[in-house]
Amino acid sequence: MDEKLYKVSANTRNLAEQGYWPARAAVCMAEGWYSKAVEICLENLPHYPHLVSGYVIYALALYLAGQTESATEQFYEVLARDPDNITALKYLGDIKFMAGDEIAAIANYHRIFEIDPYCQGLKCAIVLKNRETTRSITINRGEESIELQKKQPLRSIPFYTETVADLYLAQGHSRLAEEIYDYLNHNGANPRLRYKLTQARNKIKEKE
Repeated sequence: MDEKLYKVSANTRNLAEQGYWPARAAVCMAEGWYSKAVEICLENLPHYPHLVSGYVIYALALYLAGQTESATEQFYEVLARDPDNITALKYLGDIKFMAGDEIAAIANYHRIFEIDPYCQGLKCAIVLKNRETTRSITINRGEESIELQKKQPLRSIPFYTETVADLYLAQGHSRLAEEIYDYLNHNGANPRLRYKLTQARNKIKEKE
């Protein structure tokens, strides 16, 4: 096991020796015994359904064991109990980033900095896999290009935040950016959002 993946403090090891099960599971992860950590969590969580740290350890054990889908479910369980849990937000961001959903990942990381502006826990070594690319056919007649563009369904928006809208606008997804700015500026009281909304709409007009 690469020991850098997960480390525990001397205090955690002391708690594990005293029988505290989340600490026992954490020590197992530090030793690379992920299946054993998962087993400890499954055995004890039903008796401590409100113990957030137990769900965090369980989700981390699944993540380190490579069970990404199950880990994702458990990280969401953590957020259901503690919406500002930085560990869950961080690892969900990593999972989304590895899946190629950079927008959703950045939204997660941005949320972490909203909670803790001095957070130092976002360092991670993530390697993106090579992605398959597809070629598109360009139609010369402008009218047909516009009609095809209008028929394309908008991708789903993971978070309605100004940061996500800014990213969409920078990447050329003006309609998605417009939708978010319009939603956030529903009462028209924010001059900055009004300006950005106008920018997005002007870019849409330029494309058309």
